[in-house]
Amino acid sequence: MKGQPSLPEELPDLYDAMADAYDRLDDWIVANWGEKPRPERADFLQKFWSSRTGEVRSVLEICCGTGLMLEQLALRGFDVAGLDRSEAMLGHARRRLGEQVPLVHAELPAIPVERQFDAVVSPGAALNYTSSREDLARTFRAVAHVLRPGGSFVFDILSPGMMADHAGSTVWAADLGDLAFVWAFADSADGRYSDATYTQFLRRADDAGGSYIRTREQHRLYTLDPEMIRSAAQDCGLTDGAVYDNYTFHPAHDGTRYETWAFTRA
Repeated sequence: MKGQPSLPEELPDLYDAMADAYDRLDDWIVANWGEKPRPERADFLQKFWSSRTGEVRSVLEICCGTGLMLEQLALRGFDVAGLDRSEAMLGHARRRLGEQVPLVHAELPAIPVERQFDAVVSPGAALNYTSSREDLARTFRAVAHVLRPGGSFVFDILSPGMMADHAGSTVWAADLGDLAFVWAFADSADGRYSDATYTQFLRRADDAGGSYIRTREQHRLYTLDPEMIRSAAQDCGLTDGAVYDNYTFHPAHDGTRYETWAFTRA
């Protein structure tokens, strides 16, 4: 996302450092931060699509990472494609999904694909990296361009409550043996965003002595106002905005941590 701060040259691009351990980190986040497991997210998407007019066969995932969700959707028979800014993450996705799945290296708001899809998804809080209404609208406009009329766009974000109560100026850490990591969060003075420094220690696979590779990444996560999301979507031809509680069909509420948004292209 373009809203990320300028990083020192010694730091890798976002998600490149964690790519080799991302799948295990995702399992830890599901267990400790309350994210829905990806099979349950895929079940929700399939039920959501079946309740709407127009068959969903083709699905594009933006910010697809290592292909965990694409794999779930492919197992359910959908024709899938993915896009991500990290070549390292796409390398893992390619090994998981095979050569037949189109994977595009690009950074939002750019979506450089030449076809339209029945649905676009982003199930990993990727839009919390968007710094402004203008940048959010650019992404929505790009999504609408690759959606067929009547197609749906479903994404999740960290709710404002999650950003305020869960991230904050806190530290989260875990030692999984061959993998250890620390998430350190520091809020901006105005509460508009939280800077997250991720430090990872990954045991070298080729070193019998048990040495580790230490890497760091810096992420900036923005609090997204619901009315800003709705107005930006409406400006880009995305309508019928509904927001659910963490991949259930219950409406989002004050205690919701992960908001699941759904729009339709007019």
